[in-house]
Formats: sequence, C-alpha cells, structure tokens
Amino acid sequence: MQADDRQFGLVVDEINDTEEIVVKPLRKQLKTVKTFAGSSIMGDGKVALILDVLGLAQRANVVSEARDHAVSEKIAQSAGAASDKQTFLLFAGLGDSRMAIPLDTLARLEEFPVSQVEMSGNEWVTQYRGQILPLVRLAVVLEERRHRLRSLQAPPTADSGPLQVLVMHHDGISFGLVVERILDIVEARADVKSKATRPAVLYTVVIGERVTELLDIPAILQIAGVSADHSEATTKAAGVAN
Repeated sequence: MQADDRQFGLVVDEINDTEEIVVKPLRKQLKTVKTFAGSSIMGDGKVALILDVLGLAQRANVVSEARDHAVSEKIAQSAGAASDKQTFLLFAGLGDSRMAIPLDTLARLEEFPVSQVEMSGNEWVTQYRGQILPLVRLAVVLEERRHRLRSLQAPPTADSGPLQVLVMHHDGISFGLVVERILDIVEARADVKSKATRPAVLYTVVIGERVTELLDIPAILQIAGVSADHSEATTKAAGVAN
C-alpha cells in the first residue's frame, strides 16, 4: 500500500475476494476513528468497514509526526467548509431531468435482468436474498394518476435491457427503486433552491451546477402502496416457498 509517497505492506489473515461496493460515510460518532474511512453492505448482507490507508500509516508511524500534524491542520481548515456537505447518489429521471437521494439511505446498487422480474398482481417483484423484493418503478410513481394505473398493468418487455435498481430500507420496508440510469456519486452542499412541484419530491436543489430533484422516499412508498406489512408478508411468503 502507499500513503503520502511511502510504501508499506499490510499483513492480513486472509484475502477473500475483490468486489465493487458502495462506500457509505461513517456516522459523526465514528469520524474521529482514523483507521476507518467508511462502511459498506456486502453481498451476503453483512456490514464491512473500509480501512483508511493514510490513517493506518499514521497509526503505525509509517508517516512522520510532522506529516500527521500537517494533515490534521489541513483537515481542521477544511472542516468548516465541508461540514455542511452531503454525499448523494445521482441518477437520470424522466427526459433529461436529474434526481438524487442521500447515499446513506441506499443499501446496494443492483442490476436485474428482466427475466428475473415477476408480476404479483399489478406489482413488479423479484426474488432477492430469500425474500420477495417489491420493485417500485420511479417512472410510474411520477406519472399522472390516469397514466399510472395503466402502466401498473404492464410487465417488463422481454427485449428491454437490465433494470438499474436502488435497493433501499426505510422504516422496516425493503424495496427496490427502478431508475432510468445511475449517473454518479458526489459530495455537495444541498442548498434548497425551490419547493417541490410534484409528489414524491422533497425539493429542488443545485448539485454540480445542475438542477436536481431530491426524492421523498416515504411519499414514493405511499404512492406505490408499499407498506411494512406488505414487506413482511412477502418475506414470509418467500420463506414458505423455500
């Protein structure tokens, strides 16, 4: 590994695998722990802490104390400016619009082939980690009511590409939010620029010099008719099927 132009070897018990992950920031209570830079939820559902290479080097005295002091000063100087920043996941909305959610509300990014999507009444669902995961289509949620009712009847077309899905947990509810296209993960201030102009949107902000709608997750679940009772029922049904 390398930190501040100094190379060093990190001795571990075992190397398991390589995997693409979504890094979630640590909570404020843990940000003073220098050896960790974030966390992630792995493929088996377990939480993994992400090591901070520079923090490890400092703790092992690989990087000099003078460098430690300089880094600390630099962090202190930038802390004021960065304290009000948030990390957002950006994705494409209808047309050329941009939408976002705070990254700490996201459990995983998934890509499901349409062959894994099934119909349960008017709802899209998929079998996911021992449960039946409701798939909430953002494009349908944001449609006008008369169009939304028609869209709910339609299963995914066989020739369509894989679904970009944000797997999320909210108040005991597990669901997948189907979006058009995932764009980026950015850290930015979320200065409110205007109130929401439609349901399922909290407000409109400017992120990366682009107008971006911040989603209202509870409102999306209410519009989609997904509740905690519904989520629990699908989990039990999956257990009986297994």
